[in-house]
Order: sequence, then C-alpha cells, then structure tokens
Amino acid sequence: VVDQRKRIGDIEVDLMIGSNHKSALLVMTDRATLVTMIEKLTSKNADEVYDKMNERLTNFSSSWIKTITFDNGKEFAYHRKIAKDLKAKTYFTRPYTSQDKGTVENRIGVIRRFFPKKTDLRNITEKRIKEVERLLNYRPIRKFNYNNPIEVLKNKCVALMG
Repeated sequence: VVDQRKRIGDIEVDLMIGSNHKSALLVMTDRATLVTMIEKLTSKNADEVYDKMNERLTNFSSSWIKTITFDNGKEFAYHRKIAKDLKAKTYFTRPYTSQDKGTVENRIGVIRRFFPKKTDLRNITEKRIKEVERLLNYRPIRKFNYNNPIEVLKNKCVALMG
C-alpha cells in the first residue's frame, strides 16, 4: 500500500545535516502528496528529534498518519514512543539504502538549494525555515500536473470526504 503512494499519511523522515555535522534539520514528507515539514534542531539527540516530531505530527487527527519510515540512525531511538503517540506503524530502511526513503531524500535535495551543504544551520532563523517550508509546499510539481503539494493534499481530502 505504501509503495503505491495513493493514500495520505505514509511519512518518510530524515535529518538534513549542516556544516561540520554541528547542526541539522528534521525533514518529514508525506509520500503521496509531498507535503513537507521542516523543523530546526539544536542537536541530533533522540530526545529532541522525538519532541519535534511529536509536536508537529500530533497536530493531525489520529487517523491521518499511518506509517513512518526512518533510517537506522540513533536519533530515531524513540520510534516506538512516536508510533504509540500517533497510533502509526514504523519502519526502517535497509542499511545504506537511501532509495528506501527516496521521497524525503529528494525533498532534502530541494531544500539544499536554499541551504547548500556547507551551511551552518544554527545561523538560519526559524522564520527562514518556515518560509522555505512554505515555498516547498506551494511549488508546482510536474508529476502532479503542476499542482503543488498543498493542492494535491486538498484534492485527496475532498475525494476522501466525497
């Protein structure tokens, strides 16, 4: 079901690391709509990653998020806790296979246009991060007939209700 990318709520999660591995962004992307959420982290600590995910993802109705896919990093140590909070199933990629969560990897590539590899993400403001998130979610995408992720999400929600 997840591979078909038809239902909303299959989330891929990864960290985008800043210069000298001193800073990071938590990036969460829905596989079906490409709606992307970005959170600034002060560390790669599992406690902070859990807190940011919990803060952001629990805003949705409990039935919205169905699966969450992580890589095998220790920053995702609280995967069971977030799964319980969201009543979602969690999955992990095979080691060293970024293609298992290619959607979020692609979105990180787009985010890198705003914050190139050597950027110290500690110097980026929350306001700028939210601006980039908005730009990403309102960016037309060819595979969606040049609709943006927010429009795709709205269309899928209307189809579910109708």
